[in-house]
Amino acid sequence: MKKESILPKNDYGNLVLDAIFAVDTQGVCVSVTGACERIFGYTAAEMVGRCMLDMVHPDDLGRTLQSIDRVMTGYLQRYFENRYIRKDGKVAYISWSATWSEDHQLRIGVARDITERKYDDHQLVARELLPEGPSYWQLSASPRRLIAPDGTIIALSHQDHIVLLTLMTGGESVTRRAIVEALGEDFLEYDQRRLDTQMRRLRNKVKEVCSTPLPVSTLRSIGYRFYEATKIIR
Repeated sequence: MKKESILPKNDYGNLVLDAIFAVDTQGVCVSVTGACERIFGYTAAEMVGRCMLDMVHPDDLGRTLQSIDRVMTGYLQRYFENRYIRKDGKVAYISWSATWSEDHQLRIGVARDITERKYDDHQLVARELLPEGPSYWQLSASPRRLIAPDGTIIALSHQDHIVLLTLMTGGESVTRRAIVEALGEDFLEYDQRRLDTQMRRLRNKVKEVCSTPLPVSTLRSIGYRFYEATKIIR
């Protein structure tokens, strides 16, 4: 009888989409199986003994701690998303499902890499994602979009693009008149409340999809100021 071929145990991780972690009360990994190296860049041996929070993207640390607190009170966490810094320095977007084992005093988590899906959904810029990322906001004319420092893409209307372009190229302060005239309107006949509504809507649009608020301050009786570094993509 022909002997069946058995896949070596060490090769299983290449076929599994998820990595399964057991983490103690101090947040230290005590065991891991599955696609650990493919997702995080570390072998299972390298992961054991590491504090998982040390690898969490700094901007996601607060949300992650809140999620851990919920899990350790018995909440079954599903599809929690955060970012981890891989061994090679790149950022991986992870979807977690986790539960708490009271008997073993361990948090059991299943991690799936969803970075590629984020690209497919156009939620990230198609570029290398580094821990620090570019320290500027990018404004693209074609297609019209604003790209936050963390890579989040915000689609813009024609008016949104004009307003942001005027703000980003206007120096330390941009007058209300400059914005209104850039929109092709007569400043003396323009209802100033429309501009206030435009700015409020633009801020809310960014807030809905981005962890970083739009860095525009209101200068009373003058206009507005975009106070972070920018890059215009023609």
